[in-house]
Amino acid sequence: MKIELKRFAYTPFGVFGTLYLQQFQCYTVERPWLGNEPRVSCIPEGLYQMRLSHFNRGGYDCYEILDVPDRSLIKIHIGNTMEDVLGCIALGRDLGCLAGKWAVLRSKLAYEDFMRSLLPRHSAEILIYREVI
Repeated sequence: MKIELKRFAYTPFGVFGTLYLQQFQCYTVERPWLGNEPRVSCIPEGLYQMRLSHFNRGGYDCYEILDVPDRSLIKIHIGNTMEDVLGCIALGRDLGCLAGKWAVLRSKLAYEDFMRSLLPRHSAEILIYREVI
């Protein structure tokens, strides 16, 4: 199964995209591109494998993106703003502002729907690319 993450906005306030998985669709937020620096940058565009893992900070299962050059522990999890992710990807049902920051909203709902769409699969592929307008 292949998931697509189409990034449409690279900004100092976060990198925003749309994630597609069969009939499922949601928005994403990541940290700005800062040369693939661990914990402060989004990951490079490309095709990656994912596997079912665990998000220790949140205490729940999630998917981890594997084999990112010079990086590890890249998870897809619940979060609203770029401050909620340390090089990871957070999901949301809507785009908006939260406490004056650009954000994805209704993250827990988007995350739960994403997990339902993927489980019981233990692995998948994700293609991350920039939308060209």
